[in-house]
Amino acid sequence: MRFFTWLRRHRATINGILITVFTSLIFNAIFDNHGNLFSEFGDIVAQIIDVSSLGGILIIASLLLLFVFNIVLTIASWQLNRKSLSKDFPDLMKRFTSPNVSDSIGKGCIGWGEGKTVEICNDIIFGWNPNNIIVEDYENELYSFYVEDDRIKKFGNKSYYFNEEDWLLFKNSPKFRNVIKKGNNLPRFMLRECSKNYDKKDRKLLVSLGRTEWSQTSYVWDRFGKSKGYEVDSNELMHEYSKGVTSGNESEPYIPNSFCMHLLIETLDNKVILSRISQAKINDNPGTWAATLGEQLELEDFTDGNNFFDNFVMRWMRRAFLEEYKFDENVFHDAVDEETLKIISVNFESDRYNFSLFCTVQLRYTFDTFNRKIAPTLATEEAIEVKGISIKEIPNILMTYEDEAERKNYHPSTYLRLLLFFMHKNGYARSERILLKRAKELPKKE
Repeated sequence: MRFFTWLRRHRATINGILITVFTSLIFNAIFDNHGNLFSEFGDIVAQIIDVSSLGGILIIASLLLLFVFNIVLTIASWQLNRKSLSKDFPDLMKRFTSPNVSDSIGKGCIGWGEGKTVEICNDIIFGWNPNNIIVEDYENELYSFYVEDDRIKKFGNKSYYFNEEDWLLFKNSPKFRNVIKKGNNLPRFMLRECSKNYDKKDRKLLVSLGRTEWSQTSYVWDRFGKSKGYEVDSNELMHEYSKGVTSGNESEPYIPNSFCMHLLIETLDNKVILSRISQAKINDNPGTWAATLGEQLELEDFTDGNNFFDNFVMRWMRRAFLEEYKFDENVFHDAVDEETLKIISVNFESDRYNFSLFCTVQLRYTFDTFNRKIAPTLATEEAIEVKGISIKEIPNILMTYEDEAERKNYHPSTYLRLLLFFMHKNGYARSERILLKRAKELPKKE
């Protein structure tokens, strides 16, 4: 896979070299012939394709290599990047996916655990480059819940509609008043919608953002059964709203959420870093393993107040490292290979109605070096421990979702993150084969 990735990345350069070699040999054959190009054309062609001469062998070999290289790479790209169309794999995903989102699986939507993809990069092996994630617009007015006449039109028939009156009651409840008193009702930035452009030469992910606040997102989570914040299961209301979480014209409007980055970090020796979430993060599944860190979007990540930043995802990722692992700028640039930052998908977390931009980046450090450098700073409110797992271990972790006791060891979003990363490294077809085989090896339930 690494060799294929290297060839794909350097395809233009390799083609350029082969074409240069071919044309140079052709011109040498022409100039070596002292006759007239037109009157002696047949002789020159015979000399060019003369397999008994070194020049003829090199000309034919370079031409064949050019064709074979591009044909093989095209076939390999199609095989590795094709979406799984078999019946078995969507069925497998549904088996290992929360009932809240399992109805959406298939037809390009990937899910595992508590999450599903809303948008995913067509070329999953390469992903989007960070400069191709574009903020289309930002609504700077605090989110307003829809009035009664619009709710059914916007959301269809639901057993409950989020509304201004209930939000204000929640905000003024004894439970939440203490949050206001401590100044923790912080501004949050929600994903309002997202879509892909379909220019094959310049693929982009377009996102629209809006302003909300902690009380609004907490009100939403509370109604979905996340009153304590760390519960794994949501109530039936989540199932109703999850169906409308898509992209494009078919999507229901997104309700308040805190758009975040889920960043999976790969080390130089190809280990995936898992971070154990601090017990201090009582509203985000404390004590579970996450792959690798999460960072909520802040205003300064995407705008200076007047204009949107180019390549805002890179700014966001840098801040995530600086805050999560207490890196200074020098350590960050020494440790992180920014050129490897790729964006794979926009995901929906059905355990808490939230959206994340799933990204991956590789370090210039091995896992042991990384652990040694950051271990002294880990006793923080974010992560308290890290461990490295090999990519080959991912299928075994994915299979643990069926076991309720095992499942509680992992952050609810970790399953989908690991699946998408596994596909990013192996392509769809190979990942499907490995996971279907692994599932068949599981002991049958009695």
